[in-house]
Amino acid sequence: MDAPTIKYAKTSDGVNIAFADSGEGYPLFFVPAVPHSNIKVAWDVWAHQHCFHLDRSVGVPPDAFSATGQDWGMPAYNWHAFATHDYRWLRDRARRSAQLFDGYRVDHLVGFYRTYSRRRSDREDASFSPAEERDQLRLGEQVLRLFRESGAEVIAEDLGTVPDFVRASLALLGVPGFRVFRWERLWNQPGQPFRDPAEYPTISVATTGTHDTETLAAWWEATAEDDRRAILAIPSVRRITGDADVTQHPFEPSVRDVLLEALCASASIVVILPVQDVFGWRDRINQPATVNDANWTFRLPWPSDALDEQPTARERRDVLRAWALRYARASLT
Repeated sequence: MDAPTIKYAKTSDGVNIAFADSGEGYPLFFVPAVPHSNIKVAWDVWAHQHCFHLDRSVGVPPDAFSATGQDWGMPAYNWHAFATHDYRWLRDRARRSAQLFDGYRVDHLVGFYRTYSRRRSDREDASFSPAEERDQLRLGEQVLRLFRESGAEVIAEDLGTVPDFVRASLALLGVPGFRVFRWERLWNQPGQPFRDPAEYPTISVATTGTHDTETLAAWWEATAEDDRRAILAIPSVRRITGDADVTQHPFEPSVRDVLLEALCASASIVVILPVQDVFGWRDRINQPATVNDANWTFRLPWPSDALDEQPTARERRDVLRAWALRYARASLT
């Protein structure tokens, strides 16, 4: 991936929008999410039934979001059938996505290395497919290669319970995975200090959070004082704050912008900032492992074609563009 290709990005209404510098700050480069699978009644599942185990439901094993795991209700891939037909359905999907977009985020990346599913009839017999690590590695790299053969840039949503070999595989292939600030810590070191964004791998995506996490505002206000001090001790953060102590501060604009700028200054080739975090809002997009009337209902308070008429939006645009220029994520020409 060529560094100047993607300048900086943020999410809006569930779509990742990456910006290139146009001189006016207009979006030129779109990066949507490609779902891991489709619902059982989707037309392409009906038309390609041989590619799916319709009697099994895809999900994830128990994790931090759910002690019992998650069941998404989508049919599991029949990987043997895919291989028999040279992964034609996925190739066609990748080719069409490349026709529509410059790049895309592969949702639930680990599911293309190993798909976790249960029987629909009794929700038992939970298992991974393929079962063996060597086969999982072979499958995942095959799928990623065919996605990239389409000519589009690919970034991988490698979050959740992800084996170490998957992230090692992404690094080998040169596919950017996610570095979520709140989770990037040196977990094996005393005190588990936060990793400095300036030290993130170049081939990575730096972000403050995702559609599945609480917002940056909610996270900061729930963060213990010791962790806040650990954040302020990060060298790149200290350079931005000038050693000012905001440990006791609520999530005010100055705190918000310190954290956002630290991500824009990161070593990651891509930066994605959820729109709620850009503005400091508290509206959450999704609460994993729950079904309610609030999930996926977030909307911007203004029409997207009226953003330039909103003083708050213009201020945020100007700040983001200034950071993009300062940290070489855009050019003046």
